[in-house]
Amino acid sequence: MKKRKYETRGGWIPLVLGLLFFVGVAVWMVRGVQEAAEASSREGLRLAEEAVNRAVVSCYSLDGVYPASYAELKKKSGLAIDEEKYAVFYDIFASNIRPTVTVIALEPAEVAP
Repeated sequence: MKKRKYETRGGWIPLVLGLLFFVGVAVWMVRGVQEAAEASSREGLRLAEEAVNRAVVSCYSLDGVYPASYAELKKKSGLAIDEEKYAVFYDIFASNIRPTVTVIALEPAEVAP
């Protein structure tokens, strides 16, 4: 009986090596996506804080005083921050002293199973 050409090749070792390679590439890709999402989140927070600070300076340059509250700042400058994602703390001491502005990212609400 004639032997087949491929019968003597490999065995289970190439299969295991192929599976390990596939798993390694999959883990590497998932980690890359997670890092990209984290970087995007940090950039969104930075942009939100920068937008609030620009609005504060803009209101001061137009009116000569800083807005008395965050609501007034939004009304005067047309500032639009996603308040489901970010919390803005606006602390003012006097109308001629720059307010302290803090923007923090809110944790997404977990869905109960």
